[in-house]
Amino acid sequence: MEQKKPFLKKLSVLFATLVGIFLITYLLPVGEILKALKEVSLKSLAIGLFLYTLSYLFRTFRWKYYYPKAPLGYLFFTTSTNTFFNNLLPARMGEGSIFLLLKRFDPSVKETLKKFLKVRLLDGFAILTLLTLSVVWVKVNPLLGIFMSLAIYPLGVFTSKFLSRFHSKIPSLGWEVAPFLLSVGALISKLLAVYTVLEFLKMDFFKFAGGFIGGELSSILPIHSFAGLGSYETAFAFSLKLLFGETFKEGFKVAFLSHSFLLFGSSLLGLLSLLFLKRKG
Repeated sequence: MEQKKPFLKKLSVLFATLVGIFLITYLLPVGEILKALKEVSLKSLAIGLFLYTLSYLFRTFRWKYYYPKAPLGYLFFTTSTNTFFNNLLPARMGEGSIFLLLKRFDPSVKETLKKFLKVRLLDGFAILTLLTLSVVWVKVNPLLGIFMSLAIYPLGVFTSKFLSRFHSKIPSLGWEVAPFLLSVGALISKLLAVYTVLEFLKMDFFKFAGGFIGGELSSILPIHSFAGLGSYETAFAFSLKLLFGETFKEGFKVAFLSHSFLLFGSSLLGLLSLLFLKRKG
């Protein structure tokens, strides 16, 4: 039974990838995509790449919080490399790279794992914060959206402390406000980068944010296919349809353009970082 699990996982990834390629081929006429890409201005692309790089800097400073002795430059290249592998490989298989790259600063895999889980949990809180803000902002009231989003992280900390009283295996989260704010900053910078590049679409910012969050969620789940082909677009488009009533086909097109930019940006920074780390290694 245990031997079948890796095979079934690979089979599910292959299936998700093939379905994704079919959806892209079926829903996105080549001519329409090429026409949309021509609408991207060099100015918007340059600003988008700057904001996307800024999101890496936020994540780099977050790692610096947990590894104060590690050089900032090395942490930046580590972040870029890890993100590149995560975007390329299915089901977050690229996460293993972070343990190899940070091993020189903390040889204890157990301690690195604790810090890694904290970072990913903070990413989860950041996603929930932005999702709450975008949905409540559009569907109810902007001011209420701000107040509700500000309550997500404190509510998560208090809930963990409460639940940990009933079961020892439930972790009690501490207050780590600086890393959380850096997580939020990284997510917002990434969102702004994509939205800036696709400004010609004229989609409402907070609606776009709702779809963007759906795509981000797909990338951390087992449904993430090779390079996220199709799975990212489907989650993005489904979120836009479910939350705001946008047509699935239109949402899929927006998602494909967003995903293309993200893959381009992460590949550019990731490959350059790999060259640097190889020289240092």
